[in-house]
Amino acid sequence: MIKKIITYTILIVLSALFQTASGQSKKLIKAQQDLEKARSLLTSLNKKSEVTYLKYQVLEKQIKYQKILLKNIKSEIDSLDKLISENTKKRNELQETIKSLKKEYEELIFYAYKTRKIRDKTIYIFSAKTFNQAYRRFIYLQYLTEYLEQTTNDLEIKSDSLNLLNENLYIQKNEKLELKEKQADELLKLNYSKKILDNILNKLKSKKEQLLIEIKKKEKMTAALRKSIKSVSAGVSSKKSKLSLSFEKNKGKLSYPAKGIIASSFGKHTHAVLKNVQINNDGIDIATKHGEKAKAVFRGEVVQVLKIPGANKAVILKHGQYYSVYSNLKDTYVKKGEIVTKGQEVGMPDAGMLNFQIWYKNKKLNPQKWLKS
Repeated sequence: MIKKIITYTILIVLSALFQTASGQSKKLIKAQQDLEKARSLLTSLNKKSEVTYLKYQVLEKQIKYQKILLKNIKSEIDSLDKLISENTKKRNELQETIKSLKKEYEELIFYAYKTRKIRDKTIYIFSAKTFNQAYRRFIYLQYLTEYLEQTTNDLEIKSDSLNLLNENLYIQKNEKLELKEKQADELLKLNYSKKILDNILNKLKSKKEQLLIEIKKKEKMTAALRKSIKSVSAGVSSKKSKLSLSFEKNKGKLSYPAKGIIASSFGKHTHAVLKNVQINNDGIDIATKHGEKAKAVFRGEVVQVLKIPGANKAVILKHGQYYSVYSNLKDTYVKKGEIVTKGQEVGMPDAGMLNFQIWYKNKKLNPQKWLKS
């Protein structure tokens, strides 16, 4: 009986303790990390007083991450509210059980006091008229003693469980208060970021010609890269090599080619400032800090090192039937025919922006599906 009581009580407490927020969820932690990356990058960009499209893109991403963080904070607070409600209910149930046990314990103590004269086992047992009566008296006294001890132990276990639940509730309430403070702080920062974004947007609109030049430059590089990819992939065997299969196995596991944030995603989308202009990105644009190098995401062979007139340089690596492309480089560190290893530096992005692409033969793929999230 007592084992069942102990097991039941421990299960109640453990279920409550394991439901504690225990810091923060993975989603909330990731949202905080993404936001810190954007803020850190923006801080480095703000050292240069000029307003650039890159600043706008990074700030836009920061605002997006702030909104995600606020959404996750709200979700955490809602979860804590639910846990607090559940644990409060469990605490109240335990308090009622303890109250009942105390009453039972008091009755037992009182009964034991009333029958104290017969509790002298020797006198009580040997005053029996028959052997069977003596045996029954012996069993009765043993049962009374054990039941008294069991009730005492049960009362102690329930009291300890209640203390643990109370501590758990205290932790949860503190976490909730901290998250609410963080939420209020982030809301203020978000509103401030939006004002800065509007200010940058207005200034960029006056630089329409400069933005169009940048777009044309990127389109020129994109066309040259497409042509090169089609050239190097022509005549590639339809049978997948070991390197191709190895590359495929790492889908969703590849490290980023540079530390930073994705400023522009894969595919067609409207330009953030020039709303009548469509952008077709064959890869993703990664905004990086000054001095950050582009690194190979997988071992492979350098099949092209391009210098595009009026634009920048690019490096194309071959991984069997797959290709990884690193463009908008002002400097390159590899040469055609060289075998590079994973993580090897291939070039220096220009103006803190790296364009990264992945191709299968002559078909472009979304790099975000290949990179580790």
